Amino acid sequence: MKMKKKHLNELLDFSLRLVKKSEKITLKYFSRKIKFKLKKNLSPVTIADIKCEKFLIEKINSKYPKHSVLAEENGVIDNNSEFKWIIDPLDGTKNYMRNHPFWGTLLALEWEGEVILGVISMPALCETIYAVKNGGCFYNGKKVKVSKVDNLKNSYCLFGSLEMILHEPYKNNFMNIISNSLYSRGFGDCHGHSYVINGRAEFMIDPHVAPYDIAATKICIEEAGGMLTDLNGNNSIYSGSTLISNGKVHDEVLKMLNSGFESREIMK
Repeated sequence: MKMKKKHLNELLDFSLRLVKKSEKITLKYFSRKIKFKLKKNLSPVTIADIKCEKFLIEKINSKYPKHSVLAEENGVIDNNSEFKWIIDPLDGTKNYMRNHPFWGTLLALEWEGEVILGVISMPALCETIYAVKNGGCFYNGKKVKVSKVDNLKNSYCLFGSLEMILHEPYKNNFMNIISNSLYSRGFGDCHGHSYVINGRAEFMIDPHVAPYDIAATKICIEEAGGMLTDLNGNNSIYSGSTLISNGKVHDEVLKMLNSGFESREIMK
């Protein structure tokens, strides 16, 4: 069954207006000395994370009370619905805490198990990226495409946590990828994803991610002409790792990253 374009546009309009309103919360606490707590996974959470997520969930529940929700701080609200909203209220909390502008609010919508809508809002940078299924990807209102670079040697490589990568069994393969790329930088989280989406980099390797970290990115990168898989090449946001690319260097990066692990998945 295909969703009607009118319905999809209504969902997008709601999402964009909702995320825009949520910026008042995150920007209110930005550039302040802000307290934080450590969660069980040792990642920090601030009052901005909590208040922004509460606002988003309340507004979604008010507009679409039968829809399910997956949110970073509140977990799953399962209403046995074909629709599931996926929320990361503050992607890049560590950047946020140190007054770096490289953070954002991520909102995505799954329908029948497929991400069909995504919004990436980075208000401190005045940047918003959004996409819907078969509708293209837009960066501050302008349609964007991934780069046309089709080989590793001319590629800009981005990555998430270097510390985590260097503890993985594929660390030597990763360093080989770095050595064979034209340029590399550790632009993490949604900020790094945005560089691949708008063609300023060719690929990004992220060793440890949750669904809410990459759901919005998935539809945006695909509608911009690129790809998102896990590090084994599986088309999933639930595997715990991700490679996003312009699609043209995806297979080459996967092959090099998995070299020597052909008989088993590297992320098991």
